[in-house]
Amino acid sequence: MKNHSKFYSIEKEYGIDLESEIYFPENHHIVFCYERKKENKVITILSGNPASLGFEPKFEYLFEEIAEHIETTNAIAEIEGKGSFLEDLVAKLSIVKQDTNLYIPLKGHETTVWILVGFDVITKNDYELVVGRISKMYPATPEAIIYYQKTYQDPLTRLFTRETLKNHIEHAQFYEGAYGLYFDIDNFKKINDFYGHHEGDVFLQQIANALIDNYEKDVIYYRLGGDEFFVYVINHTEQMVVNRAKNLIHLIETLSKKGEAVGVSVSIGIVPIKETDKDYQVLLDAGDKAMYRSKNRGKGQVTLLKDV
Repeated sequence: MKNHSKFYSIEKEYGIDLESEIYFPENHHIVFCYERKKENKVITILSGNPASLGFEPKFEYLFEEIAEHIETTNAIAEIEGKGSFLEDLVAKLSIVKQDTNLYIPLKGHETTVWILVGFDVITKNDYELVVGRISKMYPATPEAIIYYQKTYQDPLTRLFTRETLKNHIEHAQFYEGAYGLYFDIDNFKKINDFYGHHEGDVFLQQIANALIDNYEKDVIYYRLGGDEFFVYVINHTEQMVVNRAKNLIHLIETLSKKGEAVGVSVSIGIVPIKETDKDYQVLLDAGDKAMYRSKNRGKGQVTLLKDV
């Protein structure tokens, strides 16, 4: 039931279109469910019209059919990884808890459309029925996602921030072959001095773009500030992480003609990350120490500390 007189008086008084901005049309109030423990999950529509979101109008969908409508190039993927966005979303849907809310991006005609989905979990005997309700649709990136970006993503490079690294270290659960690579750019100041600070920013963006474009599941990149970066890896042997450091040096040394002209390189310090290393500042200090040992030997060097 809609209070039409009040509805339209509010629109007139506040100069907004409640129909499109706030009020969610009934056919968008889609309620669905799926059995969490089934291997081949099927999304069953309980109410609402999925065609309003661009889906084929029917009552059941395989997860794979839903995935075709997910927009993987989105603000969350910029932070959490483009290559693993769908995989991560499926994982979230598999462990979703009572009263969880998820923002999910869908492919629109011209731009990404976001939906807000709230979840309930009904447990009975050996079954776990997950019920989802699409309660709101956003024609632009929601403020909550923008805030998430600003908190965890460096605005210049789009890499993770120092605050994100702190969060990842404090909540890490997997330590098999875990290492941190702390590095800064040798002769970066010369780019600023010779070509100007704008070109310095461009060079940092080129580094970040090269790292983002070469996405790998077990590797996370951070910009700590200025020309200092950190790489968090898992499932690496000592030799693998040293080889990664050397490849990183070669990548940055040959990234641009202007960088090559001023002799840009990288000094890298590598430290192991263990279950006892929950204090990220101690880890950064150790990485910084190892990095300066490399720098003292000349540019383009790698130092591996055995213990933090």
